[in-house]
Amino acid sequence: MAWVKRETYYEILGIPRHASREMIEEVFTSEIAFWKLLNASGSIEAKEKILELTKAYLTLSDPEGRKRYDKELDFTFVLLDGKAKDPEIEEAYDVYRLAHKKSYQEILSEFSKFREEMGETLWILKKTTIYLVGNLLLYSGIVLYRSFVVKPSLGGASMTATDQSSFDSLSLFFLVLSFLGYLIFRFQYLPKQLEKRRLQKPV
Repeated sequence: MAWVKRETYYEILGIPRHASREMIEEVFTSEIAFWKLLNASGSIEAKEKILELTKAYLTLSDPEGRKRYDKELDFTFVLLDGKAKDPEIEEAYDVYRLAHKKSYQEILSEFSKFREEMGETLWILKKTTIYLVGNLLLYSGIVLYRSFVVKPSLGGASMTATDQSSFDSLSLFFLVLSFLGYLIFRFQYLPKQLEKRRLQKPV
């Protein structure tokens, strides 16, 4: 059986995904007028094209229908009219569906949830990395200050045991404070910010 890559509704209308409703209306009106002229001459291809254009237009011109369709396009297994863009992807989908006894919509819902959770995990990782790098730079600054400012101020002489002990205590204090700060940042501050981020997301 020959496999044909199916066009998305955006490709059928020849518009970008960010196209406005007015643009969709304008393009559809123009295209449908052209193909209706061909259809009048008895073209079979024109009749099929009119059906494709109409189906694409009815979906994309409806805000809710477009939102649902866009979610399906964002899913790894993009199925159009029950067929995948790629036979290997469709086969993978069929294997997964049969093994898990789930419908396409259930798999799509699970994928959307997984993608959202992954996005949150990456956001937390990014914020945590920024915090740790900031602390590392600050600690490096303290060490450099000791090396290039404190020692020269002593006339190039080595630090006394008392000075060394004092600096070591300061370093230890900074590391403990940094660790406690990380715990507060990671388990108190970030969860609250994450909750705010969730609330700000459009439903």
